[in-house]
Amino acid sequence: MIGSGGATITDRHGPVLLLGAGGRLGRMCCQYWPAGHGLIGQSRQIGMGDLRFDPLRDRNALIVAARGKRAVVCLAGVVPNGLATAPVDFGVNSDLACAAVQAAKAAGCPRVFLASSAAIYGKQAGALGETTRPCPISAYGRSKLRMEEEAHAIGIALDQPVTSLRIGNVAGADAILGGWHPAMQLDQLPDGTTPRRSYIGGADLAAIIYRLTLMPHVPPVLNVALRGAIEAGTLLNAAGLSWTYRDAGDGVIPDVTLNVDVLGQVLGARVPRASPDDLVAEWRGWEKPQARAI
Repeated sequence: MIGSGGATITDRHGPVLLLGAGGRLGRMCCQYWPAGHGLIGQSRQIGMGDLRFDPLRDRNALIVAARGKRAVVCLAGVVPNGLATAPVDFGVNSDLACAAVQAAKAAGCPRVFLASSAAIYGKQAGALGETTRPCPISAYGRSKLRMEEEAHAIGIALDQPVTSLRIGNVAGADAILGGWHPAMQLDQLPDGTTPRRSYIGGADLAAIIYRLTLMPHVPPVLNVALRGAIEAGTLLNAAGLSWTYRDAGDGVIPDVTLNVDVLGQVLGARVPRASPDDLVAEWRGWEKPQARAI
């Protein structure tokens, strides 16, 4: 587990504004954020977060919400939904990110963090570092790369520091644990294994974001995950969830392993290796409170 440090809300930094508190990542961060360490959540949904407004329709409310905050963390956005019957407008990801950057500048907020994705790397072999050239193959990955480019361009023009967090799979917000169903099938690769992905749990994600918001200097792009990669089948086995093989198609990406050396340098400690059992435990800890709230 990654520690969250010892700063308190009484320090000079001020609280953090979290956009998208009603989404899976937002709810995880709200639940696992260090108690008493100043997080103000925004959502368009009733009963989610501390503030309710639409950041694209009410830009003034967004500026007011960002005022006095040490950072704006934008986790709001559109993600793939295999059950959707209508086309998904991934362009919203750029709109939200750019609005966050502009509002932070207008409010005098020193930092903006954007939720990007490992999907921007596409189907490339080896450990993928921040200097690896993005090559997304999915509409979602392309939208996240476009989001980075447009938001960072605005940040440079306004002299507003912006960091894109290229987040790996988050246990419980992913298509494996989060999307599991009794008829779950996993792609079988030519070597007999299942696809491997860099992972992180909700508690570690919240701890990392919290610590980054306290730091005066963070790179403009940062991979966020635990070290190594985990097979999809291994993760479901650790959770005691059933699955079967299916033939992998040509478009299947066998491995997405993020190099997190830069993250370790920024945090001042080597990033721990991902453990299927630990990820499942974090997921269970997040899943149960949500189930009780329904």
